[in-house]
This record gives sequence, structure tokens and C-alpha cells, in this order.
Amino acid sequence: MKRGLFLRVYLHGLLLLGAMTAFLGVAGAIVRHHLRTGLPLPHLLHFSLVFGFLVLILAVGSIPLVRQITSPLERLTRSVEKFGQGDLTARAGLDRGDEVGDLARAFDDMAGRIEKLVRSEKEFLANVSHELRTPLARVRVALELAAEGDEAKARACLKEIAADLEELERLVGDVLTAARLDLARGRAGAEAAALRRVTVAGEDLLRQAAARFRSLHPDRTLTVEVAGELPELQADPALLRRAVDNLLDNACAYSDADRPIVLAAVADGAALTIEVRDRGIGIAPEDRARLFTPFFRADRSRARNTGGVGLGLHLAREIVEAHGGTITVESTPGAGTTFKIRVGSV
Repeated sequence: MKRGLFLRVYLHGLLLLGAMTAFLGVAGAIVRHHLRTGLPLPHLLHFSLVFGFLVLILAVGSIPLVRQITSPLERLTRSVEKFGQGDLTARAGLDRGDEVGDLARAFDDMAGRIEKLVRSEKEFLANVSHELRTPLARVRVALELAAEGDEAKARACLKEIAADLEELERLVGDVLTAARLDLARGRAGAEAAALRRVTVAGEDLLRQAAARFRSLHPDRTLTVEVAGELPELQADPALLRRAVDNLLDNACAYSDADRPIVLAAVADGAALTIEVRDRGIGIAPEDRARLFTPFFRADRSRARNTGGVGLGLHLAREIVEAHGGTITVESTPGAGTTFKIRVGSV
């Protein structure tokens, strides 16, 4: 860290201290000489005037140094006050190479991160509101049609209402699960409490995920590849399988019906690696940075037939990271996508 401001203040203080010491030393010598000889003290008076003039020069010369310290601190204080009053765009913007500049840059970085966090939360709430409004509006229309008295139409409407309520339940459940895992991140003991860890066999995890996918998508081809014996995991089985399910659903949504999907697993040292591969539309490079952002959809659509509302990948990452694992993606537009989960074993 640069110490320019510290050195200037320190040297200025030493200069004043040295001048005062010299004055006291010379004055003491003159007084002792006067006591021994009885001569008058004109030299002491003359020296006092010279010293006073030097101190005055040092005091006046200190004004720019004081202003150099107080002016940026006042500016930083105003920025902090604005930020504290709710202006999240407030920044100090000090371009200095000393300690005050370091402090200002630290504040600007902190303010930027907080602004980004608050903006993300607002966008999240807006997206949740949008996704809740859509099925609720369909439920209301279906109820109005059912109220017209046509029995056949009422039965059809009830099926639509059931589907919409299931969608609402899934959305609320995903939001609550993601929020619970996010709140638990980094808090001592909270992450353990957020997960119901038991011993889970890797083979069982894959078998259950494959069975669920084939039941929901009987027209899709799913190939399961297991290389050797898989390790056991100390994990929350429902949540970890949910992460795999979300990746399978994503592969199904973004690949054609005649394209097979591969669910593969292999022991990677003391860890388990799970891959979900598809030969679908792929992911554009500019979309990968936001791929795990809540409610982000690479196709920019909100149609129900594309599946989900954009929470699946975000929730999968939250679950995997809560287990101390990692999730990565490799994709080529027009050729397909591979998601890879790596979690530690017992």
C-alpha cells in the first residue's frame, strides 16, 4: 500500500518537533550563559523572533497539507452519507495514490457490490411476480369459463387449473429452496442445517433420476452410462437428485425429440462426477455468463411449452454448491451442451 500521505504528515511533524527542540536547546544555552555572565538577553529575543517567524511559515505551509487531507475526506463523507440515505449510485470517485485514495476505492467497490446485489434482488422479485401472475391469470380465466355451466368445458378447465396450480407450487417451492440455501451459505452450522445429509449410493441416485425422467418423457431416449463402481455420498438425496433432474429437464427442453440424452457418471478419485449431455441447440457464448442467473432463459421466451421458468439451473447450482461441489458447462451452438456436476464422497 502506498504511504505518500503518511510520510508527508510524518515528516512535517518531525520538522516541527525538530524546530521546537532546536529552539528550546538554543534558548536554554543562552539562558545558562546569561546566568553565568550576567549579560543581557538580546540574542534570546532575536532568536525568539526568528523562530516565531519560522513557525509561522511552517503553520501557513501546513494549510495545503491539511486541505489535502480534509478535502477528500469531506468528499468521501458526503458520498457515504448519500449512500446511507439510499442513493446507491453515490461514489467517492477519488483518484489518489495514497491511503485516502485506497479508502475511497474500497468504498466505491463496496458500494458497487451492494448496488448490484440490491438490483439483483429487485429483478428477482419482479420476475417472481411475473411468473406468479401468469398462471394465476389462467386460473381466473378457467374459473370464469367453468362458471358458464358447460360441464364438458368445466372438466377441461379443471384440468388446466390443476396444471397451473402444479406450476405455482413448483415455482414457490423452487424459490423457497433457493432462498434457504442462499441464506445458509457461509453461516456456521447453517449449511449443515439446510441439508438433510444421509449416505446415498451413486448408483441409486442415477437410477432414480433416470426412472423419473423416463416416466415424465416416455417419448425421449435417455442413455445411462456408468463407468465402474460409483462412490457413496454424504448428501441430501432429495435435493441432489433435484439438481440432476433439473439438468435432465433442461436437456429435454432444448433438444429435439429425436435426439438422445446421456446421463453418465464416473468415480473421480474420492468424488463423483455426473454428466448430462444433449445434442440440442447449444448455448451462445454471450449467454454462458448469465446461465445460472435466476429466471434467465437463453431463448428469451416465456412459453410454457419450452419448460420451466428459468429457475432450474440456478437451483441446481445452489444445491451442488451447498454440498461443497461444483457445476460446469461446456456447449457448442448447434451441437449440444454438457453439464458436469462434481461432488465429494463420504
